[in-house]
Amino acid sequence: MLLEPQANNRKILLIIVTLILLGGIVLLVWQKYSSEPSPVACTLEAKLCPDGSAVGRTGPKCEFAECPVEKTDPRKEAIREYLLTQKEFSWKTTENSQNVCAIEIFSEENNLFPLFVWANCGEYIWVDNQTKLVSGFSGRIKINYPNELSFFDLSKFSHEAPRDGSFQDEDIERIFPAEINQKISLFQQQGGMESLTQEREALALKSFGVTTE
Repeated sequence: MLLEPQANNRKILLIIVTLILLGGIVLLVWQKYSSEPSPVACTLEAKLCPDGSAVGRTGPKCEFAECPVEKTDPRKEAIREYLLTQKEFSWKTTENSQNVCAIEIFSEENNLFPLFVWANCGEYIWVDNQTKLVSGFSGRIKINYPNELSFFDLSKFSHEAPRDGSFQDEDIERIFPAEINQKISLFQQQGGMESLTQEREALALKSFGVTTE
C-alpha cells in the first residue's frame, strides 16, 4: 500500500517537469517572434543618383537604398572635358548658363583611339530651383588622339562628326564602322538614350552645385 503514494508522486513530478519544459519552449518561441520588427510600408519616394538612375526607400527605417557605385572611365572624363572646349558642343546662348555632356563609348574598353561615342550635350540655366534645358546637341562623334602613354592632353584631341542635311547618311557610313553603327542602333532600341539624358540631367544639377546624395 505504501507504493501507491510514491507512484502518484512520481507521476505528479513528471507532469510538473513536462509543463515546465513546455512553458520554456513557448516562452522562447514568443520571445523570438515578438522581437522581430513588424513590416514597414515605405513611401514611394525616389532619390536621383549621380549616374542618372533612381533608388527608393527600403528597410525597417525606410532609408534610401545605396546608389550604384559609379565606375569612372578616364577616357570618358577626358572626352567630356574636350567636348566642352569645342564650340560645336558647348556654347552660350544665355547669361550664367552651364554646359554639360554625357558620353557613351561604343568602342571596347581596352581599345586605343580612335573612339566612337554618342554625346548628349546641353546648355542649362537655373530657374525656380531647378535646371532648365536651353539648347542641346545629341549625336555620334569619332574622337581622335595620338595614343601616347601619358595623361590626356586636351590640346591633342580632335574629332569628326557627320554633317547635317543630305550629307549626314554619307558621313555616318564613311566615318563609323558598320559594327559601331549596329551597337548604336541597339543602344537606342534598349532605351540607352533615355539613360544618357538622365545622366546629363544629373551632371547639370552638379554643375549648379546641387548634390544628388
